[in-house]
Parts: sequence; C-alpha cells; structure tokens
Amino acid sequence: MFHNVPMGKKEAQFWSYWEAHPEIEENLVAVCRQWRAQRGPASVVSIAMAFERLRWEIGIKALPGEPTPKISNDHKPFYARWIMQQYRGLSGIFVIKRQKIQATFGPLNEILDDE
Repeated sequence: MFHNVPMGKKEAQFWSYWEAHPEIEENLVAVCRQWRAQRGPASVVSIAMAFERLRWEIGIKALPGEPTPKISNDHKPFYARWIMQQYRGLSGIFVIKRQKIQATFGPLNEILDDE
C-alpha cells in the first residue's frame, strides 16, 4: 500500500540506506520471525527491541576491527512499516504510531494513535 503524498527527508534517507544495506532488512525479518515462532502468530514486539537485537548480532558476527553498518534510530518507523507490509506472517508484529510526516507507505496517520 503506497500513498500519493510527498516523501519526507527522513523517508528519503531510509530508502537510500535500505538500498545500500539489504542485510539489515533480512536480519530484522529473521529476528521478527524468530519472535513469532517462539511467542505465537499474534505476538507483538517493539521495533526498538528488534533493532537492539540486530545491533548485537551484527556486532558479534563482525570480525575484530571490521566496521559494522551504523543503523539510525530514524529508520525504525520505516523498517517497522515496511516489514509488516511486505512479509507474510509479520503483519501487526509492531505497534506503530503516527509520524510527523506521513510515510508514502504503510498505514495512514489518521487511523493510528498519537501515542
């Protein structure tokens, strides 16, 4: 589901990062699928927890002295929306709230809570 709204600066930065680092999405999806496998098909996790788990996993797997990709917290809401929209079985895994600037994809702000 894509919306006919102008793309905000943070969303544009997200898409640039997303293209440059496909492994981030792949690993986040794996974390989410593991969560659902352990906690059940209707379970919810926070995108913040998934991000921290991902940062840990990437850090552990990296060779000493090897740089790891920096993952901006500004990308969290976009990854949450993208993953729930694109991956079967992960719909509703995150609780999301309104964005200051409506994303071009995901749920519309007017159907989301402020908090």
